[in-house]
Amino acid sequence: CFETMAHGALITLLLLSLNHASAEFDIGKLTMTREMTDEGIKVHYFHDGVHISPWHDIPMTSSKDSKLVNFVCEIPLGTTAKNEIHKSEPFNPVLQDRKNNKPRFYKYGPSIVNYGAIPQTWEDPLFISEQTSFGGDNDPIDVLQINERPCEVGEVMEVRILGTLALVDDDETDWKIIVMQESETNTYKDIKDVPVEKVNEMREWFRLYKTAEGKGPNNFGLNEEAMDSDYAVQVVREAYESWTQIKSQKCEFDRVPCWTNEQVEGEQTSDEL
Repeated sequence: CFETMAHGALITLLLLSLNHASAEFDIGKLTMTREMTDEGIKVHYFHDGVHISPWHDIPMTSSKDSKLVNFVCEIPLGTTAKNEIHKSEPFNPVLQDRKNNKPRFYKYGPSIVNYGAIPQTWEDPLFISEQTSFGGDNDPIDVLQINERPCEVGEVMEVRILGTLALVDDDETDWKIIVMQESETNTYKDIKDVPVEKVNEMREWFRLYKTAEGKGPNNFGLNEEAMDSDYAVQVVREAYESWTQIKSQKCEFDRVPCWTNEQVEGEQTSDEL
């Protein structure tokens, strides 16, 4: 009980620190450069003209509402290119993932959601989830945004947390946070508001998508249930807490240490990129 209370107090302190940092970040001053290269799209981010990381510098949230978070679009609805926030490249641009020096695409079919990540989160491989019995997948926490409009690669927007699925992918915990873009016309406030058919579609897609690569189906924790928004908020907060410890943990990608904003040498502007 004491450990639970201490853990809760720590998260509260971290969130107070986050609120202070968020107040200093003006999302209206956020700009992006999109470059098409031989390796696919590459998106870099700037705040008030200064080069920043979408993973480490964009706040997890810009709101006092605990269920509103920022979302970085990686794979728009209806597309197959596997773009991601790159963990080891300087400033963590969004770019297309590669395997064996070849760009990666979904083989199973186009994405059925706007797929992306919540900044300032990390699924720590050393943190063994009680819900899945596996460590994290070493990535920012994933987002399934269910709006009908495809997002643009690299786009940043505020979204409302509705719920979550506890995916187990290659023996790693890979939470999927279900969200919708916050707007006056958004009537979804929790997972119970989302049509059951849509939740089932997402669950089955992520269960089976790697079978197109010759792998077996994925599994889910929590009896495969889609948990509600309160539960999902706690999952996101734990991922935020893990992110605050990332500089003291061993985060690597392809045996290269994860890039963090402590490695910045001087301030690079968009004109210098």
